Amino acid sequence: MGVVEEIKARVNIVDLIGRYVVLKPAGKNYKARCPFHPDDTPSLMVSPEKGLWHCFGCGAGGDAIGFLMRIERLSFQEAVGKLAQELGIELRSGGEGRNRLFQVNLEALKFFQRELRGPQGEKAREYLLSRGLGENLWERWGLGYAPPAWDGLLRALSRFGVQALLDLGLVVMGEHGPYDRFRDRVIFPIRDEQGRVVAFAGRGFEGEPKYLNTPNTPLFTKGTVLYGLDLAKDAIRRRGRAVIVEGYTDVISLHAAGIEEAVASMGTSLTEDQARLLSRYTDEVVIAYDRDAAGEASALRGMFILHGVGLRVRVASLPPEEDPDSFVRKAGGRAVEEILAQAQPFQEFFLHALASRHDLSKMEGKEALLREAQSFWPEIKSSVLRLAIVQGFSQLLGLPPEEVQEALRGVTRPVPRAEEKVAEIRLTPEDLVVKFLLEGKVPAGLVPELLAEEHRFSAVYREVVRRWAERRAEGSSPDAASLISDLSPESASRVSRLLLLDLKVADETKALEEALIRFLYLPRLSERMEEVKLALKDAERRGDSEAVRRFTLEFQRLCRERFELLRRR
Repeated sequence: MGVVEEIKARVNIVDLIGRYVVLKPAGKNYKARCPFHPDDTPSLMVSPEKGLWHCFGCGAGGDAIGFLMRIERLSFQEAVGKLAQELGIELRSGGEGRNRLFQVNLEALKFFQRELRGPQGEKAREYLLSRGLGENLWERWGLGYAPPAWDGLLRALSRFGVQALLDLGLVVMGEHGPYDRFRDRVIFPIRDEQGRVVAFAGRGFEGEPKYLNTPNTPLFTKGTVLYGLDLAKDAIRRRGRAVIVEGYTDVISLHAAGIEEAVASMGTSLTEDQARLLSRYTDEVVIAYDRDAAGEASALRGMFILHGVGLRVRVASLPPEEDPDSFVRKAGGRAVEEILAQAQPFQEFFLHALASRHDLSKMEGKEALLREAQSFWPEIKSSVLRLAIVQGFSQLLGLPPEEVQEALRGVTRPVPRAEEKVAEIRLTPEDLVVKFLLEGKVPAGLVPELLAEEHRFSAVYREVVRRWAERRAEGSSPDAASLISDLSPESASRVSRLLLLDLKVADETKALEEALIRFLYLPRLSERMEEVKLALKDAERRGDSEAVRRFTLEFQRLCRERFELLRRR
């Protein structure tokens, strides 16, 4: 058991939170007024059984470590250190401190680099070359390969001791002893701004999860590091801007094309720590996520965080179905530069992103847009930005600015008690699928199919599902409470909310089936029906009678399947 797991197993979350708020029993849980927002009636729920807390007023939530980080404004390592000291748990690093841990990571990097060039690394070399990542980039970015053996790294670094490797997340403790976390994966080292290796990410060739990442360690806290910043910071200062993308290959490909101010948020929504890190080097940021990711609610929230620390934010719109890596390899650096130059001011992008999700020709669509925008309103600190957004919505919706502002502020009403707030919550099919997955109630035969459809989950839940899949691939029990520390604050809050909701359904099997139909099966079927309709039209245009017959039969079959799914709901 690692230090973090030991702390979470031994800390009494009720005693910890009870130091800061007055907790009162509420059935098997406890409730209190939330310390993180004005709370007239108890909105905070604490579960000693699950070791989690959640506020049904402001949405904050997580585990004991997360609560201490938030209430005392501590880093992950500081919170772990404080709790370890209180519990009498020795923070073990092989007795050799942070410098020794950096040395272990450096030796791990050398091992992965050797393996990439060795006999077993042929598959990884072919993969990198197929992505346009030539050998000249391998050394600069420290790319490597983790061989398929269960103990390759463990044996190579045995002189450092198992505990140091466990503390750094390089090995995992299983039922039969320690084994390598990364196996048969292309390795991307993650460096801090000083160029020191603090973590690793491994890209698999098949199966799930596609990416496997180092968990939080004494050297690495998720959401505090930007990939590529060590190599980008000089270019960021020189060009007066940073370009933020999502993934590792996005950064490497952009740098190779001359856009050396690119950094990556590594697939999670931007955090305040990452925003403040960037603000040391520039006052302007261009977001260049792929089109779908940029419009996600969590990505939009991250953009507000960037603006909140004083950064000017613009958003570049890539062509449909393209990400920065694919587009720069296809069109070249000059085409990317043109898109970056045309990037929209954030407030314009925000308006259009929300508008694209609602039918504004109907009153219901306008109301839905304003409800969604209302959830972002408290995060907009700048009065100038607030005014610009109000005016933009006013023009977009054809409503007076005063009405828009009133709608965004929300109507003041009595605040319900925590129990009433819980009762009011309506779970979406996606919520239900994730809840059943985290609680181990999705049949094992359905799990691979669900993981293969990871792209259907919203950004917040996508992070949860990925981390759950990583734990499952490691062979450890992927219970939700143990995932919390490795999630972004937004994802951790969503998980704590789901797990503290006492779902009352007559038949859980039926509830899961209906959620899967609405979340997965019907949308997937509808997409295929649209593809077949387009193919049928093309076949008719070409006069291909055999293709017309084939697509007509398939469309009829899909219609029958859709009818059967709707009948089962």
